[in-house]
Amino acid sequence: MYINKIIPLNLNDNFFDNKKKLTDISKSIIDGNLIIFKSLIKKKNIESFKKYLIQIGKNSFPEYQPIRIGTPNHHRIMNIDPRSFVKGAFHQFSFFRWNQDMFDVFELFKKGYWLKNVLSGNKKEDFLTLQNKNKNSDKVVARVSVQFYPAGIGFLNKHSDPVSFHQITAPLLIMSNKGLNEDFKSGGSYVCASETKKIYLEDHTSIGDLVMYNASIPHGVDLIDAQKKIPWFKFKGRWTAVLATNKVAGSNIIKNEINLNKK
Repeated sequence: MYINKIIPLNLNDNFFDNKKKLTDISKSIIDGNLIIFKSLIKKKNIESFKKYLIQIGKNSFPEYQPIRIGTPNHHRIMNIDPRSFVKGAFHQFSFFRWNQDMFDVFELFKKGYWLKNVLSGNKKEDFLTLQNKNKNSDKVVARVSVQFYPAGIGFLNKHSDPVSFHQITAPLLIMSNKGLNEDFKSGGSYVCASETKKIYLEDHTSIGDLVMYNASIPHGVDLIDAQKKIPWFKFKGRWTAVLATNKVAGSNIIKNEINLNKK
């Protein structure tokens, strides 16, 4: 399956009460359309969040932490890590619902998670807390995975993500603008529209937009600004946030990502 067409939408106050519209959008995603919820989060809030992450990235050691109930928030350098199912190069910041943080990250992204859950046939709060009644709440958890791709270094191999009870889509929150005098000029996140055609998400979005598509459709991140190489600690390049729903370490309840090319 590949992307069919791009559909921009706005999220109004009554959106979650319109069951027919939600059903139609869910079917549209499953059928291969790319949905862009415009201006879900204010740009100024995203820019403040990025500054917060840069301070964390510059002033604490990166470390690997497996996903378990109670895992602390952390950040790590993913530089073609052999433990990863899909190879890439990016700086990852992970946030979990049971941890407190000064930026209240899950409050910032809650509407995106509500959309993901409801469109996937779940309740708004599923997997967000251990107190909800979903039978898999101890095996599947929500994780905000913010990813920074340094200019001349950052990429992510083409892959597909699992579609199951937990999600039909792994939403991306756009945190960088692409273009002349913007955060980066070339490369970036793409979704395949055919075996040879790529749709670059940042060619159609602005900071604060939320992008949704069938997670099984091949996608990846082409090398950011290939013509230059800037050190990781300069934090010059592309930012994004994946509103992830992950299985805990050691569980086989959800299939793994599938790497579709080697690099």
